[in-house]
Amino acid sequence: MSAEIPVRLVFDAGDDDPEYAEELLQYLIEELRGLDLASIDRVPQSPPPPGTRGTGALELGALLIGLGGSGALLPVLAGLVQDWLNRRRSGTVRLKLGDDEIELTAASDEVQQRALDEFLRRHGE
Repeated sequence: MSAEIPVRLVFDAGDDDPEYAEELLQYLIEELRGLDLASIDRVPQSPPPPGTRGTGALELGALLIGLGGSGALLPVLAGLVQDWLNRRRSGTVRLKLGDDEIELTAASDEVQQRALDEFLRRHGE
């Protein structure tokens, strides 16, 4: 059995309302559950400095998504995220795979599409 390919997804609603951002993230999570992903997990905040207690809080807007071993779902994941952003007409999502990262926005222009195509090509089979 192949290992999962971890993809870090970070959603930024573009405003200062964490409750609204969390609500939007929950909608995105619901749509992600429709894909055949190995896992969808919330990301805990960075560890606290030594000698202090951690809060157990989650990093706002951050998910760790496990793709199946082949990574064939990466284009599907990127397409779902782009469609979701376009329907909301606001916000950004950063997808990070290893050291490689791409930022998707609600504006689907030609430059962004070329960048996404290149990102997917680098991580293709």
